[in-house]
Amino acid sequence: MAITENGPNGHHRGRIGNLVYYMLNGKNISREIGRSTKEFTEPQLKQQLLTKMRSKLFRNLLGFINTGFSIAAIHAQDNAFNVAVKCNKTNIIAGTYPQFEIAYDQLLISTGTLLPAQNCKITPILAGLQYTWDTHPEMAWPESTDQVMMLAYFPKQERIFYTLFGKERLAGMDVLEIPPSLQNEYMETYVSFIAANRKTLANSTYMGSFNQEIPEYSTTSKA
Repeated sequence: MAITENGPNGHHRGRIGNLVYYMLNGKNISREIGRSTKEFTEPQLKQQLLTKMRSKLFRNLLGFINTGFSIAAIHAQDNAFNVAVKCNKTNIIAGTYPQFEIAYDQLLISTGTLLPAQNCKITPILAGLQYTWDTHPEMAWPESTDQVMMLAYFPKQERIFYTLFGKERLAGMDVLEIPPSLQNEYMETYVSFIAANRKTLANSTYMGSFNQEIPEYSTTSKA
């Protein structure tokens, strides 16, 4: 939308259609907005693909990372999506252009200063995935009240199943329910913890993939 200054016959400022009006050295200038006819260079195409892959992944994970990066977002005065992308920007793409893949073992879905999960293991059960981790009866407060966060991501279906505020760390076990129709599908899994007062989190821990016969990428080559 453009603004007409000094009456209907005055200068315009702003956009009308594909024209933008602005003042330059005391003169009212207009220029046309259009698409560039120049072909993109390979570095530009590479960056576009990287940006597209990261954005798509974190949109799929948004329900979890809105909490997983909530405290970091407050400190950065930004939103959780942007902070998650920045934290993962250099690590999560493997391969060479144009054959890029997501390096799921490098993906961070929460960040903070809490103690990460210790010796965590996942066992498939009838209801879904059973998570277990080290604990002991004399675990100090408030660490003992931290709540587990569990996530399973299904890349082919672009779906996630997760728990943001599960059992306390002291419990040493919780179950992430997975629908029977997806239990034999390829999935990537993660675990983390959040404080009971919601003021801090742990860095997430990658727990491995299930039902994948061929690795999606080689860890020897990062973009």
